[in-house]
Amino acid sequence: MQMITSTLTDRVADALMQRIADGVYPVGTKLPSGKLLAGEFSVSAAVIREATERLRTKGLVRTRQGAGCTVLSRDINEGFLLPVPDRVDRDALRHIYELRFEIEGAAAALAAVRATEEDLREMQHILRSLEKSLHQPEEALEWDVGFHQAIAQATHNPHYRDLLAYLGRQWRQSVHAARVHTLQTEQAMQTQQSAQPGERELAASPLSRQVHAEHERVLEAIRQRDPELARSQAQAHLHKASERLGLDTSALMRKAAS
Repeated sequence: MQMITSTLTDRVADALMQRIADGVYPVGTKLPSGKLLAGEFSVSAAVIREATERLRTKGLVRTRQGAGCTVLSRDINEGFLLPVPDRVDRDALRHIYELRFEIEGAAAALAAVRATEEDLREMQHILRSLEKSLHQPEEALEWDVGFHQAIAQATHNPHYRDLLAYLGRQWRQSVHAARVHTLQTEQAMQTQQSAQPGERELAASPLSRQVHAEHERVLEAIRQRDPELARSQAQAHLHKASERLGLDTSALMRKAAS
């Protein structure tokens, strides 16, 4: 299975890192505002947030709510990163989903205990933006990844946030694979429907909206302050995403149900 190797976030992050290395943004100064950067690169605010978060995890900038990003260093600290293969086969994707199953399930449970009202508003904002972008793969990818990272942020345990950031490209590849597969499946279903006009239910409930509903159920469980429900909804979503890719992660669900 061939995966894309460069996303909008990759391109923006690489450009910003090069500017920092070249001294365009000297140590001690602030990066331009997210709004200015979004306009310059013609991307969404979600892409800029993801790109600057990547810079933060590499030790290049410090981010503070309301204070922007301050450049800390011109030297990259890679931290812990798994290797990213040029091609991601089915076994590699299954391994990523198995890891996500455990980590994101636990993160959702902790978020249900610790999420603030601001965290909940941010997650709701992300899902609303994602819903508007369901048929725009690049935009939807950024909001999708952003939602999972917002859950990690809502744990208020920096290690969850940092771990997801360190694993960012692997997470992104698995999310991208799932979203592209969902969109292709939906398009095939709609093509089949146009050939068979009587099958109207497919158009009324497209697969992309089913996936979006899974996200909504995770958020609702967190909003209800129910850690076990949040864990099970997050794991159910990841299991269904892996199933949509034809991956066998049924053993994880059997373990979770036991």
